Amino acid sequence: MHAPPPETTGQAASPSTPPPAPVERPKSAYELPSKKNTVLRNMIWALLLTVGAVAIVGIAFFGVGSEVDRSIPENSQLDASESADRAQDVAGFPVASPEMDEEWEVRTARFTDGARPTWELRYSSPQGRLVTLLEGAEVSATMLSSAVPGSTVQEDLTIAGTECEVLTGGEADRAVQAISCEGEGWGLLVHGDADQAELEQLMESAIASLGQHTA
Repeated sequence: MHAPPPETTGQAASPSTPPPAPVERPKSAYELPSKKNTVLRNMIWALLLTVGAVAIVGIAFFGVGSEVDRSIPENSQLDASESADRAQDVAGFPVASPEMDEEWEVRTARFTDGARPTWELRYSSPQGRLVTLLEGAEVSATMLSSAVPGSTVQEDLTIAGTECEVLTGGEADRAVQAISCEGEGWGLLVHGDADQAELEQLMESAIASLGQHTA
């Protein structure tokens, strides 16, 4: 006899339980960067370097949010006098070294050698105007046309016993006043957009300083 088959309950077998979803493994700190991450990182570095370069250039030109210091050193007048003494050794004419009060600030002192040696002093006048003193063996046509283009004589006057001329000229948008004086072996030209009184003041002091070389 065969054993009877096992009884069934009449219910369908339940489906098998689905396997669990794979868990994403955390990225290792030593994992090689992908091409996408490398490109992004390079772009960020390039941007940071560009911003840094612009900041450095801005600081170099404009400073760190402060105003540009335009003050003149306390020994500027002394430096101009020393430059005049050095120029005197090679100029071939008595070099002017005006003694101006503190309201006149020396900007530059320069001697140019050559066929026509020239001594040049630049000042900031009490009114804040740029005034230039030029000196040579004479006030040549080249000096005059370069400093005061299209100059015309407005009047004659005498400064410190020297015959002088008041001139006007310049470009259409920038008028220039000047005073020209000549003595034995020297010629002085003072010009700028300052008023005539300031030009006369500087010229008078310049002529007075020339007397020190002949005293």
